[in-house]
Amino acid sequence: MPEALDVTCPCCGSLLKVDAETGSVVWVDKKKEPAQDFDDLVNRVQAQRGLLDEKFRRSVQQNRNQKEILEKKFEEARKRAALDPNVRPPNPFDNE
Repeated sequence: MPEALDVTCPCCGSLLKVDAETGSVVWVDKKKEPAQDFDDLVNRVQAQRGLLDEKFRRSVQQNRNQKEILEKKFEEARKRAALDPNVRPPNPFDNE
């Protein structure tokens, strides 16, 4: 079984590992552009921070929505249980 071939991308200069049998790319080692100056580095870090902050905000909002949905489901189940307290809820392990 031949090993993966190392190929350099002519467009971006990334190092690609290509499977010799299938011809598919199994690994990409992207080259980062060297920083022009300190301000360029600071701008990159701030851009990453903004992206991460946005992802965090979306995650918090999703968790908040999930909590509200679960509370509504629980209240609905509580109302149904209060209507007929003698009936047991279905057991998910019963095979009926």
